[in-house]
Amino acid sequence: MVFKLIIDIFSRFLKLNPKILYIKKNICIVIAGTKLFMSKNMKNYGILIVFNNFPAFLKTIKLRWIEMRRISISCLKPGMKLGSPIYNSRSDELLVPGVTLTDTYICRLRDLGLSYVWIEDEVFTGLEVNEVVSLKTRIATIRKIRDITMNTKVTGKLLVNPEELYDTVNSFISEIFQNKDAIFYLSYLYSYDDYIFSHSVNVCIMALMTGITLGYRGTKLTDLGVGALLHDLGKIKIPENIINKPGKLTVEEFEIVKMHTSFGYELIKEANNLRGSTAIIALHHHENYDGSGYPSGIPGEKIPEYVQVVGIADRFDAIASDRIYRKAYSPNEAFEMCAASGNYYFKENVVNAFLYNIAVYPRGAIVELNDGSIALVLDTPRGYPLFPRVQILCNRFGREDKLKREVSLVDRGDLYIVRILNGDEEELLNII
Repeated sequence: MVFKLIIDIFSRFLKLNPKILYIKKNICIVIAGTKLFMSKNMKNYGILIVFNNFPAFLKTIKLRWIEMRRISISCLKPGMKLGSPIYNSRSDELLVPGVTLTDTYICRLRDLGLSYVWIEDEVFTGLEVNEVVSLKTRIATIRKIRDITMNTKVTGKLLVNPEELYDTVNSFISEIFQNKDAIFYLSYLYSYDDYIFSHSVNVCIMALMTGITLGYRGTKLTDLGVGALLHDLGKIKIPENIINKPGKLTVEEFEIVKMHTSFGYELIKEANNLRGSTAIIALHHHENYDGSGYPSGIPGEKIPEYVQVVGIADRFDAIASDRIYRKAYSPNEAFEMCAASGNYYFKENVVNAFLYNIAVYPRGAIVELNDGSIALVLDTPRGYPLFPRVQILCNRFGREDKLKREVSLVDRGDLYIVRILNGDEEELLNII
């Protein structure tokens, strides 16, 4: 992030083509044109860039580069600072980055049903965010889906401008191609009351990434994205006391829930202004490859491939998200469940294409390696979901690694992750 900001400053204000020669800790060296610039003061937290030979109006530019880590709700303490915003269904920020947590805020976060949050932390360096789709695009889309959903609930009809939906999906597609090396993380935090709206956007992004891996382009890819955004529309016709039931559904209640697929199909068909695959996705996204799904129980090749793409994205996000009736499974558990579903719930090539784009270990997670050392997950290279880049925090004897070495597990056949530490274990780490 900071690299891009520095480049932008040089390009826009100095009209030069800069190259960063070195950037680390408290120093940054940049060559632009025929001049060499060196920073006088560059801290990991709240960077103040003051370059020699800069025009006067550029000498006090402040760039905020916050180091963050992921932490269990149970480990939060008053005085910690929130590193990532918390949203509601209108995509309003309930809590903004940088706010100092109090006992009241921590209790509120627990009440929202969140399992973890991101906090600011100067100890951990190198954790840079590279999202598949920008936060701005994501928020705008969540608001749009919320408005469509609530309007449909009030009127009983899907009243939508199809071109707006197609443009929205095309903006997703454009950003995915621009960030072709990025991998999908479940990074943004919403309360479980707002699950349906953020869920639709997550499913859309994952479905599009999977579709691209399978070779989808043009109208086929756009239709896949629109179908993903509207796949759960029929849930507006399910009674809220069933949708929001905190306990296990009865057999009768589950039969009612299953009707959301048919309801969604009917709403989309009656709108009569979206291409046919959108309604097909709404109807069949809970079908299984072995024929055990619903509503029709159709097996194997009779389920269109694009429907299975939305189906596996829907299942993964549902498993890995907090729900009103249970806590989320960890992303690595959700990954294992999906990996085991090939030619059972979904066609194997769909499973492989989906998993190619998913990060097993969340960025910012604290993990144990097979040699007993403890590490922080920095990022995951696309196509290697089990082998992220990590920063070593301490060795197997619990001694802090002063160098904070970064290791790419792709390049280390002898090292691999054995588990993610739970909240209580994180709290015991003296360096945290």
